[in-house]
Amino acid sequence: LFLFLLFFPRATPLSPPKSPSTNPSYLTALLVTATCIIHAIATFTISLVLIARHPDHLQTWANTLGILATLLASIQYFPQLYTTFQLKHVGSLSIPMMCIQTPGSFVWAGSLAARLGREGWSSWGVYVVTGCLQGGLLGMGIYYEVMDRRRRKDQETHRGVENENVSVNGDVWGSGTDGEGAHEVEGDGDERNEQTPLLRDGG
Repeated sequence: LFLFLLFFPRATPLSPPKSPSTNPSYLTALLVTATCIIHAIATFTISLVLIARHPDHLQTWANTLGILATLLASIQYFPQLYTTFQLKHVGSLSIPMMCIQTPGSFVWAGSLAARLGREGWSSWGVYVVTGCLQGGLLGMGIYYEVMDRRRRKDQETHRGVENENVSVNGDVWGSGTDGEGAHEVEGDGDERNEQTPLLRDGG
């Protein structure tokens, strides 16, 4: 949260603010930070109360937190999936990082499932869901990156062919112009131009 507030984009004399409809304000960042802090305090307080007075409800509370974590993770990934689909581009996403994190989510989920069993589904289920969502984002990113590289390669090839055609056509037209100029100088002896010698025999 501290880094979120520290690096949140703000208007400076060198970078004027953008339209309020497209750029969230710093007040929004403060509200998000306050909400996260309140949520953390409430979760910690309820957990302490249940541990001290109602330990038999801890499993239900753990399942509730697991479901909540899964929902929040989905809310985090769905906008990114939609944005990547609309842009048809990876943007600032790091494909190598997702290649590490996606298998790591399933490995960690498997480790928790082996230790906690089915009763701990709320603990390892969130990693399965996030692994699937991040895997979908990774597959989409790889597909768009490959298509973008193919498109750039085709554009470079097409540009090279156009430059070659322009060069060949320029040589042909240049050769024709030189031949016509030479024919004009040699064929018409009475006409003077910049290529006519100043002193000529019989002139």
